[in-house]
Amino acid sequence: MGTSPLAPPTGAVTAFTIRRVAQASPGVAAQACAVVRESIARCCAADHGNDPAVLGAWLANKTPAQFAAWLSAPGAMAWAACRSQGADVDVDAPMVGFALVLPPATLALCYVVPEVLGQGVGRALLQAAEAEARRCGAPALVLDSTRTAQGFYRRNGYEPAGAAKAWAGLWGQPLRKLL
Repeated sequence: MGTSPLAPPTGAVTAFTIRRVAQASPGVAAQACAVVRESIARCCAADHGNDPAVLGAWLANKTPAQFAAWLSAPGAMAWAACRSQGADVDVDAPMVGFALVLPPATLALCYVVPEVLGQGVGRALLQAAEAEARRCGAPALVLDSTRTAQGFYRRNGYEPAGAAKAWAGLWGQPLRKLL
């Protein structure tokens, strides 16, 4: 991971640091994959309804190998939220959140583990992704939101950008935020 942490947003309860993921090491890919899979399984039950077929379809491409490919893709940008240990940032601290932007400016993933929901981790990941997309000249950031996450994105300035769509039993609402 990179070496320039961002401070957590004001009001965050959990001590964490956001770091830019600079390389697609097997360890980082595996940790990011585990965070996303846990978040989908435990935080998004309202979306998949604990239906094994729907959950299986959603998780099918969430493998360490796929994460390594996404992280290595030209133009991909990723961030990890890691627990901080006291005042010093421990680069080996457990990952509690992960965000991925794929070109041209699509937020492909933004997930946190259940234990840090509502503590500013997701918002900090989203703000890091937006700041970097803005720095790269993107006029907007787009994403497909689940029902579970739509309120989060709407509170952070995202607006509908088309009709909702269904895939493999899941519902997705295209959203967009001008940067």
